[in-house]
Amino acid sequence: MANGAVPQTKESLVVPQINGGNLSFLTKLSYGFGEFSASVVWSLASSYLLFFYTDVFGIAGGAAAIILLVARVWDCFVDPILGLIMERTKSKHGRFRPYILYGAFALALLNILTFYTPELTGTAKVIYAGVTYLLLGTVHSVVNVPYGALATVMTRDTHERTNLNAYRGVFGQVAGILTGAAVMPLITILGHGNQQHGFFYAAIVLSVVSAPLLFFTFKNCKELIEPTIEERPTLKESLRAVGANKQLLLLLTSLFVVLLGVFGRIGTLTYYCIYVLNRPDLIAVSFTILSVCGAIGSFALPFIAKFFEKKTILILGSTLTGIAFIALYFTPATNITMIIVLTIAACLPTGFASPMNFSMVADCIDDYQIKTGIRADGAIYSFTSLSTKIASALVGAASATILGAIGYVANQQQTPEVVHGINALVNLAPGIIYLLATIPLYFYKISKARAMENTNELLRRRNGITM
Repeated sequence: MANGAVPQTKESLVVPQINGGNLSFLTKLSYGFGEFSASVVWSLASSYLLFFYTDVFGIAGGAAAIILLVARVWDCFVDPILGLIMERTKSKHGRFRPYILYGAFALALLNILTFYTPELTGTAKVIYAGVTYLLLGTVHSVVNVPYGALATVMTRDTHERTNLNAYRGVFGQVAGILTGAAVMPLITILGHGNQQHGFFYAAIVLSVVSAPLLFFTFKNCKELIEPTIEERPTLKESLRAVGANKQLLLLLTSLFVVLLGVFGRIGTLTYYCIYVLNRPDLIAVSFTILSVCGAIGSFALPFIAKFFEKKTILILGSTLTGIAFIALYFTPATNITMIIVLTIAACLPTGFASPMNFSMVADCIDDYQIKTGIRADGAIYSFTSLSTKIASALVGAASATILGAIGYVANQQQTPEVVHGINALVNLAPGIIYLLATIPLYFYKISKARAMENTNELLRRRNGITM
């Protein structure tokens, strides 16, 4: 070999150097900060917005349902378009990071405006609520779509991607702990008995905490995987990267079904505590359990992932959660101890789901690139984000409609039929949904070994080595 170069053999490529393989603790921590920041804002909306609209802001459940549905229909256009734009962005900061930097302030501002109650009446109040929430969802996409796609270009190592998304899961759940345990007390303290003031000031506090942390994500999370000119997709190829990727579609189908259960329960849990258990004080406790258990699950994920296939972890987690929620439906409202025990049993496995899903999305991107030579991180992740938004909209609109159909009247004593309906809405329906979500996963074929083979092959291609 010329110049004393050592010839490359097949054996020398079995464990190649992986781009960004060993991510530092600061990098992972900063990536987690991004999820914390966005989740603090979005958790407030996903957990309390329906209740805020009907019981605090003062608009009818039907109007609230329309607002939620229209905003998500809008997202059906916004998220994919954003993904396609970001995929083609060229800047000194990369393809995805600039949107995280510039979207942080707008996200905080829109969160505050969404939970502000202006001196308006009738149609004007509904329009204000609709416009502010639509803009909040749009800006959330501007931040969240590139944030999620960022993990796919920070490293090629499938194990590090799992670890990276585990940090994301932990910090997302920590955000849930804050909004679950602290928001209602914060509303009470800051509002001095006025819930309108309480929600507004609580939104300000959470936004002030949230915005600066996105800067750490921007600063410390670098884009190390840049597609070559040949790998950059056309618009048609970007759309095909989603529609023709069988493994991705199976994963997104399961994710979408799970999210129907997640958002359906979160959005109606407040009603369950107030009207079924007759324990408003358990609102904070219930949301805290949800988030603490999720954080524990996310923290344990990297250790568990060493011994099991990714899809096995998702299937097992969804099954256990579904069974526990169904058991909650049949538990008497007076047995608070058993309700708390079953809630813990249901929520612990949920910590596995979100970070594992995101890690598997990255594996699907690599797998499709192996088969086609096209890498469409932005487009694929935008549809992942879109699944979240559509699920949130559907269950928000459906929950508001169902509450009205069963005879729910805000701030009144509910009939036994309404109480039974709320219990079914909060526990039985999500339990069944979680079990249904496991079905597509049985057909998912990307194992950990196949993901690592894909990583090695992509590195060989990048280095111009043929086998």
